[in-house]
Amino acid sequence: MAIRVPDPQVAYIKKLLELPEEKIDEFLEVLGQAEPQFNVFDLATKTASSLGLPEELTVEIFRVLTSLYLTRDWKTQPIKEFVDKEVFPALKRANAFSAEQIEPQWKKLRKLLVAALSFERSVGTAAKAGVVLTSHERIFAGARIMTDIRPIFHLNVSEKPEAAMIIHMLKITQRDNYRRHDDLYFALDSNDIRALKELIDRAITKEKTLKDALQTSGISVLDPKLTY
Repeated sequence: MAIRVPDPQVAYIKKLLELPEEKIDEFLEVLGQAEPQFNVFDLATKTASSLGLPEELTVEIFRVLTSLYLTRDWKTQPIKEFVDKEVFPALKRANAFSAEQIEPQWKKLRKLLVAALSFERSVGTAAKAGVVLTSHERIFAGARIMTDIRPIFHLNVSEKPEAAMIIHMLKITQRDNYRRHDDLYFALDSNDIRALKELIDRAITKEKTLKDALQTSGISVLDPKLTY
């Protein structure tokens, strides 16, 4: 299936083509040296000032690059083949180039794309981190605990209760990879609440242990964000 370049991305590609050659070289140098980031927003925040470009433009350029990175990864094509046989025809169909400037504009853009799509540390990480994080059948989307009192009535229910239990209702909202949401409900007593807290505290400690171990081995540990 031929790839399609969305209209908003075409507009930012045209702005990218307006940059002088030396700015493209500077862009590639900064991007090639950038540290791994969880998403394009963090990557733009870390690099926009060095590039001397508006952060909004930098974010959208990175959106284009990460989108192309994921498409090429899915197609498992060599970068140059993907850029020449898939991206170039798609951009021509989207009228991303000036009619009289197709060849020089494509030469400039091709140089950027071939280089940028090979930057696994920056572009590849920003493109795939969120996908790796959420590649599950069910994804936690939110939770709420509602706490109630349940009185223990006498046989004669008109008599005032003399004892009661406290019940917690845990509501977990989950979503699938199609972003469809549904809710699950679990009844908990005070013992269950404390058991859950111990499990969560244990998981936090294990996370810290793994972070420390990975960082000493030279692997950057990314903090998950709400968007990717």
